[in-house]
Amino acid sequence: MTATSRSTAFNTLATLHAHGLVQKDPRFKTYRLGLALFELGNAYIHQVSLIPAFTECARQLVAECGETVKLVIRDGTDVVYLATQEASHSVRLVALVGTRLPAHLTAVGKILLAQLSDTELEHLYAGYEFATRTPNTVQNLPALQAQIHFAQIHGYAYDQEESSLGVNCVAAPIYDHSNEAIAAMSIGVPTHRLRENRMDELTDRITHYARQLSRTMGWRETQNRIANSNEDEYDAQTEYKK
Repeated sequence: MTATSRSTAFNTLATLHAHGLVQKDPRFKTYRLGLALFELGNAYIHQVSLIPAFTECARQLVAECGETVKLVIRDGTDVVYLATQEASHSVRLVALVGTRLPAHLTAVGKILLAQLSDTELEHLYAGYEFATRTPNTVQNLPALQAQIHFAQIHGYAYDQEESSLGVNCVAAPIYDHSNEAIAAMSIGVPTHRLRENRMDELTDRITHYARQLSRTMGWRETQNRIANSNEDEYDAQTEYKK
């Protein structure tokens, strides 16, 4: 029992019903839990099982590339960092778990936005004010769409000193059994460690391990919604410009 008035209770139920969180029985005029609650619970379970799987996968990746690896989800126009696996460099990129950033600033944000259609993207960013962190930050929707279209074609995305000067990232999506991109993982590297062809190597590694993690989550490669170019044949050097 609550002290909520009858009218407030019915308004609350109407809102919950509109979002699928409750279902109304017209015959008995009662409410029961809706399908959306199951979907929310299922999404939560995915995140809980995703983090341990990411940790094991990221340890192998960090051992190979020597750079920090991050796991991120999208929340509207933002991304939220779920987990990180740090490298052993004295100078390394640290992303605190729970940190929230505008998606357009980041490689992980772009690759997750690449799962949306142009119409969905335009709706999401209608009236949006693009935060600018560096001279390289995309500052409008057309510029963001250009980078998202690149991500849709190639299956990965870059942050070329767009969120922080001196920091570069490459990201790839993580899919589940239903072919939904439930998260993204990225490798970050300081500019001073970007020797020739280094970004090509990191692109190969992140796409390889993102697919490996996706398979752990039940994904089948033939399901991919965005292009899945061969990781051994595609030369990323022609696409990454410092």
